[in-house]
Amino acid sequence: MKTFATDLLEATLVDKFDAALRSVELENGTLLATVLASAIMVDLRCSGREDGVDTIDTLDDDAIKELGALLLFAIEGDDRPFTLPLGTVVRPYEPGSVEIGAEVWVIQTGKPGLSPMEIVRHDAYGRNLELLREFISKWVQGRPWQCIGLPSPSNISDYGPVNLLAFPPFHDAGGVVLQREVNSTGAACFAAAMPEDIKFLALSIANDMRAMWHRRQDIAEQARAVRQIAESKISNDAVGVALHAIAIDLHRQHTDKHFGFYVHYDAIDDAFRPGVVRNFMPAPFEGVYPNHGATHEIVGRREARDVVRALGADGEIDSFAAAVVRYAPEGQAEVLARLAIDYDTVVQFVTPLGPVYATLYWRDGCIEAEISAPGRIVKRGEFLEWYEEDFDADDAQTLLGLTPFDVLPLPFDAKCTIKQATPLRPGVKMQLDSSRLLVNCATGRIWKD
Repeated sequence: MKTFATDLLEATLVDKFDAALRSVELENGTLLATVLASAIMVDLRCSGREDGVDTIDTLDDDAIKELGALLLFAIEGDDRPFTLPLGTVVRPYEPGSVEIGAEVWVIQTGKPGLSPMEIVRHDAYGRNLELLREFISKWVQGRPWQCIGLPSPSNISDYGPVNLLAFPPFHDAGGVVLQREVNSTGAACFAAAMPEDIKFLALSIANDMRAMWHRRQDIAEQARAVRQIAESKISNDAVGVALHAIAIDLHRQHTDKHFGFYVHYDAIDDAFRPGVVRNFMPAPFEGVYPNHGATHEIVGRREARDVVRALGADGEIDSFAAAVVRYAPEGQAEVLARLAIDYDTVVQFVTPLGPVYATLYWRDGCIEAEISAPGRIVKRGEFLEWYEEDFDADDAQTLLGLTPFDVLPLPFDAKCTIKQATPLRPGVKMQLDSSRLLVNCATGRIWKD
């Protein structure tokens, strides 16, 4: 976590590096000196060397230029690792990002330096969104399919975040919405994509627009059948639910006889709030779309929400996530206030062994947590992995019934137990038995029913 002292040091490094690099910029306009300064700050922290700052201060212009070139190549995907002055190894990761030691750091267009992967946004926004729309406008100008319009961000939280680029409903195709998932750039995240990546995505989307124009009658006809099924689910099974849109992702469907569609409903989302949820209607084999009835997110969530609301809660929170909230440096009330509005938030812990990032997120009415201590600890779902100690089968069995806090250096005491443990090479994989509590994000209260 940054402090005034580290900010001042990083600013000093930027000035020193920029003088040597002569204000060289990445393709997206990010100043290379800021990127190198970010990498050096990670090197300083990872090395722990008392003479680290003095060593960095001795770098001459030639050394700075070489480091800048190597870092630039790594960001662009060169597969050759290199070593920073204090010994931390840098490797390419995904386009627009690098692995520094065990940590992944990402370029964000319009923002100086590097950011930890764990805290970056994955939706479409900023200069890259503007650039995408500019490129699409250029590709479709004067074409009949220009009338389809331009895409805007559309973000759904339904069993996890779904970040989309969505067009206005296209009347000639039965009011169907053309959409594309944001992660189509190939970069670590949308903001990390370079102009060439954005240009390629824009061309691909323009081709989708062309296909929608030429297949508009087929799309409209098939969408009518999908719409009838979608509306029957509402009238037969769902209360307080409305059809939001029929959408299609034409990428890889340009020449298909039958299309797969997404049905978007106004219903109850992951955070037990009014929002958009979606079902996928796959392309039928024989031209008839199946009707399997209403799904849980259309019907069941409203009932589950009403149960917890009657208890004065917004939803539930599992015991591991509750520990993260209780121990958060910014305080429980602040974290829950963010989750009263957002679908996820990141809590950062500073520990002697390095940063720990906890991502809290709503999932089907319950706040859960993912943990990343790069190179050391990862938690996804109910599984927690620790890579720093060697375990055999007998060692792993001794962990059963303990809490994660008993076993590994977490900055919070999670009130859940280890119910299964499997050796890794190196490390151990633990399955956690978490309980659920009630939570009211507006009041900042967590309690047991």
